[in-house]
Formats: sequence, C-alpha cells, structure tokens
Amino acid sequence: MIMRGKEKWREVIEAQKQSDLTIKKYCNDNHICISSFYKQKTLILEEENTFLPVIIDKSNDVIDFDIDHHISCSKQNLKILLENLL
Repeated sequence: MIMRGKEKWREVIEAQKQSDLTIKKYCNDNHICISSFYKQKTLILEEENTFLPVIIDKSNDVIDFDIDHHISCSKQNLKILLENLL
C-alpha cells in the first residue's frame, strides 16, 4: 500500500482532472485505489470548504454547473433529483 500525504493527494486529484480520464480509468492506469481517491477528494473538498459554481440562465430552463466536468440539467429534472436526494 502506498501512503500519500495531503499535498500528494492534491496533486493526484488535480492530475486526474487534467487528464480528461474518468476517475476509474485514471486510478486503474495509475494503480490507485478508487475508494481511497474518493475518500481523499472528499476530505480535501471539505477542508477547502469549496462552493459549487452554478449559473442560472433565466432565458431558458437549464441550470449549468461544474463539478469535475460541465453539467447541464433542466430545472425540472434538477428539482426531481434534489427531491430524491433529500
């Protein structure tokens, strides 16, 4: 098992973002445990108190936001998704 410090995990997470590979593919290619990747990513995001940028275009029925990739969702579908999560 390879032990990584917080800064090394930040580098790994940033490298995955820049790679345009899915997390699963990136982790498999780099011999990284996927569950460890997600755990460390969650811990780093919580520590940074990161906010999710959201753009609401009132001229149409779409909400855009970025997580690791750009996502567009209709307001109605987002409402359904959030209701099911809560």
